[in-house]
Amino acid sequence: MKPYPKNVWSPAGGWWSQPKAWKRNSVIVGLGTTVLTGFLFYKSAQIERRTSYPTDWVPSMLWAKQFKEDDPKFQPPKFRE
Repeated sequence: MKPYPKNVWSPAGGWWSQPKAWKRNSVIVGLGTTVLTGFLFYKSAQIERRTSYPTDWVPSMLWAKQFKEDDPKFQPPKFRE
């Protein structure tokens, strides 16, 4: 008699789960996550608006539409450490 059950059901697939297509599934999930994250980043940069200009340097000034297109003369403050 073995010290563990022969058949175990779990959402993760049991004791030693190793689906046949685990590499392909991992690539699909990774690509899907990357595409979704990129899309959300793009949309966020398009709709970002600041009601008052920052007094310090903010990284989103590099990609926010407000600073690139709407106010191209705006000079962001210098980065201070």
